[in-house]
Amino acid sequence: MAVAPTPVMFAIVTTKPNAVHGGMAPVFVVESEEERDRVAMWISRITNATVHDLHNGTLILTVNQVSPPGGG
Repeated sequence: MAVAPTPVMFAIVTTKPNAVHGGMAPVFVVESEEERDRVAMWISRITNATVHDLHNGTLILTVNQVSPPGGG
């Protein structure tokens, strides 16, 4: 039986640091949307992460994590 990957939040890139609360992902605070997009692009290329735009000045990057057989 195939095991479905689970997306895990890997990083946050934002122009609005006050909008990000809690969590365990590193937060990269940038000064413009252009810098936000550039930083997210390079992080995603380096780590093979997927970028998701929350349309509020914040991008999140996720990676797929596959649980080992047996759920452990």
